[in-house]
This record gives sequence, structure tokens and C-alpha cells, in this order.
Amino acid sequence: MSSTEQHLSNIAASLKDIYTFMQKQEGINQSIEDRITSTLDRFNATDEHLKANDVRLNSVETTMGRILQAIEAISPSASITSPPLSVTSKGSSAGPSSKPSTQPPQSTTSWAAIASKPPAPLSDRKRQALHRFFSPPSDESIQNGSYTLVHLPRSRRMNRSQIRSKFRAISIDNLRILDLNFPARNTIGVLLHEAYLDEFKSKLLEIDTQPIQKFDPLDHHHIADPKYRDLPEERRIQLARALHQDRCIRTLYFIRPHLVPGVAKYFVRQGWVPNTVAADIINQRLPRPAKRRPAPHSATAQTLQASQPAGAPSSVPLPSAGSDPASLVPPAAPTLYDYFGNAVSTQEMDTTPDFASNASAEALSHIGSTSSIDTDDRSQ
Repeated sequence: MSSTEQHLSNIAASLKDIYTFMQKQEGINQSIEDRITSTLDRFNATDEHLKANDVRLNSVETTMGRILQAIEAISPSASITSPPLSVTSKGSSAGPSSKPSTQPPQSTTSWAAIASKPPAPLSDRKRQALHRFFSPPSDESIQNGSYTLVHLPRSRRMNRSQIRSKFRAISIDNLRILDLNFPARNTIGVLLHEAYLDEFKSKLLEIDTQPIQKFDPLDHHHIADPKYRDLPEERRIQLARALHQDRCIRTLYFIRPHLVPGVAKYFVRQGWVPNTVAADIINQRLPRPAKRRPAPHSATAQTLQASQPAGAPSSVPLPSAGSDPASLVPPAAPTLYDYFGNAVSTQEMDTTPDFASNASAEALSHIGSTSSIDTDDRSQ
């Protein structure tokens, strides 16, 4: 094969490749054109959707404007300051703005009254609690703030939520049950106010149950942990007292703060918690602000001093009968001088040579000798 034929064959092969590439390029161009067309269609659909949203927003804005006009028409402020809405003729279409003209006038109704939520009805439990709060003690023998610890038997293990659910089943008010503890195996301790004791026992009698009589929470036989079985009896008694004291302290930290003083006094009277521990817990749960003492020359301070017994020290002189109120003014403070002899109103003023312009030579010499003595004392 000559070189010319070889060149021609190469050219033919190249033309064939170019033709194949052009066919592929046409397919690619068609695919790109289709994608561009679909994108334009989506843009057009989005544009139509936005236009529809604009129409809806305009409709909502128009509706809100009509609603606001109706609200202003029925409010008392609008009835005084705003002119009445125009009434359309019979031939015109009746729109929302013509509705207030057909309704009866509501001059005393405001928007705040329309939107206000009615108060919740007073439940029987809250009504009874308020009645107990504003009523005198029902029994004079019951001390104010006296509590008691009632012990009940139990047949199996139950946690506090299960016990309260059982109480709820027999109509016992769990808000009157201040705390629950477990002083011994198969025993439940219920802390409540003595005013609720009779009702609590009556609820238990409905299910043929009675509290345990003469239960001693300090008895060392209630310690069921086997690792303390071999302790001496004296140590077991101390341990039982410590365990019950820990239960009482947990109760004081659990109950509501306003109940802590009364329950703490009950625990102290029973000898279960020391007075110092109870006082510390009360101060933690109910911190009290410092007492405000009256001014020394106020009428309150004078009344308190007048009530003191004879011979007691008095920091403020009492006014005599017929004395002038101006005489009750506190005595003037002593005059203070700086190092240069100038009278000053406070001891915290800076002393510089500029203050010595009005001081006499004698005062300056006296102050100078004093300051030299003070300097010698400091150096020593």
C-alpha cells in the first residue's frame, strides 16, 4: 500500500470519528435543551405559585382590615372618637363591614374583656383549705401547729407513690399527708396534722384497718439489717435513735417550707431531733432578714426605752413632759480639724498645704509639733 492510500485511510477514519462524535454531541445538546426546558417550566410554575400567594395575601389583608374595622366599631373608644361606619344601600352587595350596623350596640364591651380568660372555678379542696385557714381551732386541746406520726401495718413492700395511690382509693386527701417513712419492716409512718387525725382514722375504719398502738420508733428491735445483729444492746439503741433522727431530718428537708417550724417543734418535743439541729434546718429552709432597729431619736425608740425597767441603761434621753419637740434633735457632732488647723466635716478629707491658708501660726506650730511626735512614734 502506497503512502497516499494510507493517508486517505487515516482521513476516512478521522472523518468517521468526527461523524460519530457529532452524533453523540447532538444527543448531549438535546439532553441539555430538555433540562433547560424543564427548568424554565419549573420557573414558570413557581412564578404562578407566587402570584397566587400574592392574591391570597391581599385577600387575607383585606379580611384583617375588615375585622379590625369591626372591632373598632364595637369598642367603647372607637364609639367616642371614630365616626360610625357607612351603611350600604339596598342595591349594593352586603359586605362584612355592614354587619356591625345590624348588631345591637355594645358600648360597654372592650377588646380586653372579650379576650380575657374567665377565672378557674374554686374546687372543693381549695374551698376547704381556705375555710380551715380562716377558722379558729376546732378543739382547744389541740395545740396550734401540733402534728402526729401515725404508724400503719403493711403486708408487702410498697413505695411512697403506691401508698399514696392506696390512700387516694379510700378518699384520703394526700395533701394532708405531709410525709411517709418506713421506721420498721412491714410498718409505714404517716406524718399528718392532729386536726386531720380523726378523719384519717375514720377512712381507715371503712376498710377495717387501725393504726398500730404504742409504736416506738426508737426500739432497737426494729433494726433488721443482719450486719448490726451482733452489736451490743447499747450500740443498737444509739443506732436506732440515729436512724430515726435521720428520718426526721429528711422529713424536715422534704416538707413544704411553711410547715418546717411546726413539724420541727413536734420532733423536738418528742426528743427525736436536738433543738440546735432543728434551729439550723429552720434557718436554712426559712431564712429571715435582719431585724430593723428603730432610729435612736424616733418615737418608736423612745417608746421602747420608756417601757424599760428602772435602772436599765438608756442610750437615748427620754423627753420630759411638755418638752419642745425641737429638743429631741440629736446633739451636734464635735468639730473636726485637719493637720493644718482647718475645720473639716469628715475625717476622710485629703490634707494638703492648700488647706492651711486660713490657719493661724499658733495652730500651725501646735499641729506641726504634734505631727512630729506622731512621726517619731511611727519610726519607733
